[in-house]
Amino acid sequence: MSPDQTAANYDAYVAEYQEDLERDHAGKVALLHDGKLVQVHDSYDDAYWHGVDEWGLGNFSIQEIGEPPAELGVLALAFD
Repeated sequence: MSPDQTAANYDAYVAEYQEDLERDHAGKVALLHDGKLVQVHDSYDDAYWHGVDEWGLGNFSIQEIGEPPAELGVLALAFD
């Protein structure tokens, strides 16, 4: 994928999809092709192999969606 295509996918992600995806799918992975969101995957590997199968190596972009929520568990009680 050319740097221009990669930049176009990232620009589309930020402009059109980032806010909703970070609200609804934080910690997952977005697969983008031709400036469009194709699918949200649970893992980088799933998104990668979907992209390779569909368009071939180097013809898609993968974007991690936000940061997963912190899992404080028992430690949260200690600071309460």
